[in-house]
Amino acid sequence: MKTKKEWVDKAMESLNGAGRAELNPFVRERILQGLSEPVTEQATVKPGLVWKIAAVILLLISLNVFTIVYYNRSSGSSSNPARSVASEYFSYIDHYNL
Repeated sequence: MKTKKEWVDKAMESLNGAGRAELNPFVRERILQGLSEPVTEQATVKPGLVWKIAAVILLLISLNVFTIVYYNRSSGSSSNPARSVASEYFSYIDHYNL
C-alpha cells in the first residue's frame, strides 16, 4: 500500500511546473485560415445516377398503374371488393371459440 502511495506522489510531483502545451504557430495559422475560408465546393451528381433513379421511379409508377388497372378490371364482378378482402383476412376468427 505504501509503494502505491509513493508512486502516486511521485507522479503528482512530476506534474509540478508543467505548463499548458503550446501549439506550433504554423499549425495554428493553417487551422484559422481553414476556418475563415468559405467552402465553395458543390456536390456533383453523375448523369448516369440520375438516369438510374429516374428509371426506378418510372418502373414503380408503371407497376402501380398496372396494379390499379388490373384490380379495377378484376373487381368488376364483385360488388364490394374491400368487404371480400376483409372477410378473407379475418376468416381465422370464425375458427376460434372465445
